[in-house]
Amino acid sequence: MAIITGIVPSAERPGHVVILVDGVAFATVPAHSVERLALAAGDEADAAEPVRPLEGSARKTYERALGLLSFRARSAKELEKRLRDKGEPVADVERVIARLSANGLLDDARFAESRARVGIVGKARSRRRIEQDLAQRGVAREIAGEAVRRVLAEEGTDETAVAERAARKKLRSLTRLDPAVRRQKLYAYLARQGHAADVVRRVMRVVLDGAPDDEA
Repeated sequence: MAIITGIVPSAERPGHVVILVDGVAFATVPAHSVERLALAAGDEADAAEPVRPLEGSARKTYERALGLLSFRARSAKELEKRLRDKGEPVADVERVIARLSANGLLDDARFAESRARVGIVGKARSRRRIEQDLAQRGVAREIAGEAVRRVLAEEGTDETAVAERAARKKLRSLTRLDPAVRRQKLYAYLARQGHAADVVRRVMRVVLDGAPDDEA
């Protein structure tokens, strides 16, 4: 059974706290929502708006949901589907999703931004590829788009720079190929990553032909 074992101040996000489940950090939420988290333990004494604690089968569904979230972050739709696939009652699933969302433990905007950051910073994926991934996970288009825009702005980069980084990384595995084959494979790779054709052509002129960025 997954248990919330601690709530500690976030060192990276002032005004937020980190939720520990079985001793492992898995969610960062606004500090003002902490009083609602007591509901996870059935304690509603200090809640701003008392809500009846979950009991019986709903309580078990809630515990299973916490276990799934402690394994990895999920969108609301993903978690709902997973719980239903595991045979949890539909009514209980709906209550649990609502409770987790109210507590700040389930937040599609936060989830989308986290995945967008991994996609852009870690994997150098295109905006289109990231938004498609988020859509497949049940995140609304507008939430996904805003998450990508925010991460690009915060990282001080753009789609062309991300594509160039992806291209230079891929080239390391193509150096021994014939130039024509190398060009073909690099183009195909960037296209599969979802980068637009004009971006791909510009980046290839920079990384393969040595064209200055401002002339690409």
